[in-house]
Amino acid sequence: MKVLAFVLSVLLATALVAAGTALIVIQSPSHSLGLDLVAIFALTVFIYGPLLLGSVTSYWDVRGSAGSRASFQRYLWVVLGIEALAAIAVVVYSVVAGTPIWFPIVFIVGGAVLTVVGLTIGRALHRHEQAHPRADEPWRPVSRHEVRLKVLSIAVTFVAVFIGGLVVFGLVFSDESDCASSLGDQLTSAFQFATIGAALTAILVSVPLNRRLRSTVGGDFGTIRTVGKVVLGNKKVELDHAGQIAAAKYATIIPTILGLQLSYLTLLYLGLGTQQVRMILTGRNEAFNIGFTILLIAILVAFIPYVVVRIRRARTYAREHAELLPSDDISWPARTP
Repeated sequence: MKVLAFVLSVLLATALVAAGTALIVIQSPSHSLGLDLVAIFALTVFIYGPLLLGSVTSYWDVRGSAGSRASFQRYLWVVLGIEALAAIAVVVYSVVAGTPIWFPIVFIVGGAVLTVVGLTIGRALHRHEQAHPRADEPWRPVSRHEVRLKVLSIAVTFVAVFIGGLVVFGLVFSDESDCASSLGDQLTSAFQFATIGAALTAILVSVPLNRRLRSTVGGDFGTIRTVGKVVLGNKKVELDHAGQIAAAKYATIIPTILGLQLSYLTLLYLGLGTQQVRMILTGRNEAFNIGFTILLIAILVAFIPYVVVRIRRARTYAREHAELLPSDDISWPARTP
């Protein structure tokens, strides 16, 4: 149920991004690169901030301990603070761009409603899981065979959706007189759907690993945050023996999860970027499309090195603390996608 809810939420978020983008393009009398980046920032925050809150509250126990409550409160305030900045940004954008008065209201109220809905649904899903408990997958290191299967699943999805897209869009664009333009539309449309399908597959194949990761700390949000600071952030935090074992186990799993998350974001943004480049080449709404493309590239440029560094830190931590793991678990390290 939780997996289905997450997939639906990702699809809904993607649809809302498309709708919000259309609203910005249609309702803004003027476009410039700087202004469009401001609007895109606000749109992204108002949609993905609530999605993050819903994911955290559905998957982790944020009330089970004092540490969990404190960690989640800080997490919540950070997200709300960024949403407040997004509200200011959309108001500034509306004033400068000369949008209708209802434009910023729709964005701000929509973001607030999504935040409440995300928290409500997330907590409801967590309560449902507590009422119908399902054992987390027991911990074990991620084997190379597992990684290969997950990468293969992503690749097969991409190829299958791309071929299917070529067939479907070949029929859709078959009536166009310009053969070169028709072929270009077929290829780019099929590629977009293939990248998005592969991105969703990257999230789905990471679900068992997330359950395995959660088992290392018993689902406690405060503990996983502390362990993450130690393993990924190189923070000097005192851990008891049980905490050290949990951190060592965490370090054997998190690199693969981070690799899959990086694959998801890269594939998703590649699909979105392809659409923007296609529109730029046709001369439609160039300022907005250029701004959106620059934002996608900037996020990837910042995110990829950030994730790679954290993967390396986790691998180093796992090697340095391998003696804390059960002696029969010798399959570490495994390559991440």
